[in-house]
Formats: sequence, structure tokens, C-alpha cells
Amino acid sequence: MVVSGWLSVLTAAAIPTLISARPHEFRSIQNGTGIAADDFVSIDGFKLKDRQGTVYLTGLNYWSCMNLAADDHVGGNHSRFITELDQMQAHGVNHLRIMASSEGAPTHQPFRMYPALMEAPGAYNEAIFVGLDRCLAEMSKRGMRATMTLANEWQWSGGFGQYVSWATNDSQIPYPSSWNLTAAPQRSEPGTGWGNYTVEGVDAAPYSNFTAYANQFYTMPKCQEWYHAHIDKVLNRVNTVNGRVYKEDATVMTWQLANEPQPAVVPTEYLGPYSLELPAAPEDPIIPWVKNSSTYIKSLAPNQLINVGFEGKQGKWYYQAVHNFSTVDYGTTHCWVQNWGVYDMLNSSFANLDAAKSFATAFVANSSEWSREIGKPVFLEEFGMARNNWENFGKEYPYLSSAGTSNKDNYFTTIIGAAMNDFMSDNGSYVGTCPWAYGGLYRPETQHANAFGEVWAGDPPHEAPGWYDLYDTDEAMNIVHRQQQDIAAFLSKSQ
Repeated sequence: MVVSGWLSVLTAAAIPTLISARPHEFRSIQNGTGIAADDFVSIDGFKLKDRQGTVYLTGLNYWSCMNLAADDHVGGNHSRFITELDQMQAHGVNHLRIMASSEGAPTHQPFRMYPALMEAPGAYNEAIFVGLDRCLAEMSKRGMRATMTLANEWQWSGGFGQYVSWATNDSQIPYPSSWNLTAAPQRSEPGTGWGNYTVEGVDAAPYSNFTAYANQFYTMPKCQEWYHAHIDKVLNRVNTVNGRVYKEDATVMTWQLANEPQPAVVPTEYLGPYSLELPAAPEDPIIPWVKNSSTYIKSLAPNQLINVGFEGKQGKWYYQAVHNFSTVDYGTTHCWVQNWGVYDMLNSSFANLDAAKSFATAFVANSSEWSREIGKPVFLEEFGMARNNWENFGKEYPYLSSAGTSNKDNYFTTIIGAAMNDFMSDNGSYVGTCPWAYGGLYRPETQHANAFGEVWAGDPPHEAPGWYDLYDTDEAMNIVHRQQQDIAAFLSKSQ
């Protein structure tokens, strides 16, 4: 595929593949030892280091951790939580990206994590906080470190939009198209319906309306006051399970400012082959917000790392502008080939898959170069692909788990391999990968909403359950595991 602009094209020969698996494990899995409270990860050039040496992140997104780990009376499922942590550990996972925030509203809102951690400014649901305590305590036992996400651009946790609503007398949030689990089609058994998306212009607003509303968060003093108060609350939390203060617990590797914070300046035109890149906008309020927020967190937790949670699709200028602060320790990238118009989950052609693979490989190469230019490592902390959902065409639900995964497995091998090869090269800056998202035991065919209307799929509540899920039996989990084994073998020779 010929691509111009910021997305350079690599030859087919340059597309990496995973090297053969070897029977090696990371020390935390192999030795059965947990994470000492003071064994913090630090930055060493373009690598992450702890006391034992170089750290490569074999991660997974597990955003619902705190709700799953909570007690039954607030919608938790502790046995599933423990089972899934054990499954991830068995596949060599040493890092989880989880939510350390969710925001509620005076009335029940759709498309949300519910119950919320913060029910109103300064008012917290202690039972959900205990769930977060359990996440960190159990992760520590298994040698897993955390990225703790402190806010969200998007509606599925409340996020920026809820802060703005609070600050404007509970004004109505212009929700974009979002998944409504109670919509048709439904099955005869209550709570097991498939649901469907709301429709722009009918019961949903354009995404541009939503982001314009949500991005008022950056400049509203009240929003920033509440956001900083939340930072204080979480960083100073004393874990009720193991007694560790969050900001003094090395299990928390990274504090993340937000999930996918978006630029606030609306361009007159979008650039690049897929209209993803944005022109330079030094006046964008996201930039001082990153500086101020990261400086504040670093003043409270100097031993832990900070990242922004930025996607990188906006191109080189924005990527470097939001990451080039001394208080931001490393960069992040998210790669979404279907969401960005590169890949079609209903197209079974080889050309469709090859376009996705070429895009992802070039994206990794370019973002690695951008990171080196500003002297930062970079973490591929979100990517995914749907199952072969053309196989579900005409069936009762487009996202049935019975669809095959041949395209997904091929794509995962390519994009994970690209990050691995970059890590193992002499001039790379990638430090690991973190696919979206672990659904574990969940399957849409057996879903049953709990008392709070949640099914806790790998996909968040505003998206179709099962779209990007990684299930416990998926081949993708073996690809993740082989990554861990191969990198462990590489590190054992180089350290």
C-alpha cells in the first residue's frame, strides 16, 4: 500500500515476525516473587529499569479491574477477577493498564462504568475503592505493575464530560453514538440482550460536539480543582489490603493523566493519507494542561513514572508537543486500524489485512523515531482488531465469539513483532506492548447484565461487547506469551 505524508511505508521484508518461542519466563513469574513496595521502575535512556535490570512490558488493558474486584453488592465478581489475573499471569503478563477513576452523575447515565468511583466531586464509593485496593494487592503478588489512568476523554467512565457537566450545573452531555445494551435486538431472557448503537441525529450527537463539550475540561478552573483533588485522593490512598500508600507502592509504575486526551483546537483541515494528522497549534490548551498536571503529580509522587495517555494518530508535531516535558517520563501510542478507517472487519480480502499490517508497522517505526528525537521511550499501550466478523454476517449478533481470529492473529504477530524488534534494535525506543482488552471469561453468547446493567466485557460500556475482546482461549494470548518468552531470552543474553 502506497502511503505518503507522516506515515512512511516499509518494505514487506521489513515487516517483523515473532521469533520462535523459548521456555523462559520473566523473573516475577518464574520465581513466584511479588513486587517490593520500593522497587520502583525508572527511565534509563530508552529503556525501563528496576533493581533486577531492564524491564519489558508485556501488558494488557484490564480497565474494569476495580469494579470486577469489588464486592457483589456493588456489582463485582471477585472470583472472575482472581481467575483472570491468574490467566494473565500464566501468559507472562507483567503489566496492566487499569482505570483509577470513574465519575458519576446525579441521575443514572448510560454508557458508563457503574457504580462510579467518584459519585460527585469529592464523594467516593468506598466499596469501589476497595476493589482498586484489591487490584493492586493481587497484581503485586503476581509481579504485575500498573498504569493507573486518572481521567478519560471519553464517556464510558464519565470522564472529562462529566467534570464539565458538574461545573455547569449538571448540564446535559451531548453523548456521541454509544452502545445501548437495552436496545433491540433483545433475547427472551431478561438481561441477556445484544443491544445496539444510538444514532447520530436521533439520540446521539456528532463526536465533534462531544469533544468540544468535553475539552472545556482543560480550561475550566473548577474542573481542574476537582481533577487535582482526585489526584490527591488517589495518590495518598492507603491500600486497605496491604497497607501501602499508592504513591509509595512500586506496583504503581505509572500515573496516566487521562485516556486519550484530545487536542482542543479544531483544525481547518486534517492532514495525511487517512486525515488523522493535525497541523501545529502551539496555542492548544492541552499542552499547558499536560505540563501543569504532570508537574503536579510529579511533586506528589517523584518515584513513580508519568505518561499522558496520548494516541499519536495526530502526527509528529502533537506527539512531541505533549510529551516533551521533563515531568512526562515516556510516550504512549494507540493504534486503531479499524476506527481510523484503514481496516474493515467485514472484508475478508488479503489486501484489507495487508493494509492494516503496513499501517501498523509504519506507525511503530515513525513513532519510535519521534520518541528518540525528544529522548523518550515509548509504550504501545493500545491496539486491537476484531475477529473475522464477516463470518457473523446475517447472524443474530455481529460480534459473536464463534468467529475465527486468523486476521487478528496475523495482525497481532505483526504489530507486536514490530515493537519487539524496535526494542531489541540498537536505536529503538519501544519498551513493550499492551493490547486492548482482556475479556477473559466473558462471551457475548452468555452475557448477563448484573444488577447495575453491566456485563464487563473487554470492550467498555459505550462500545459493542465482544468487538475487540481478548478471550482466555484466544490464540492472541499465546502470541502475547511468546512475546514475553522471546524478550526474556533476549534479555538473559544481553544483561
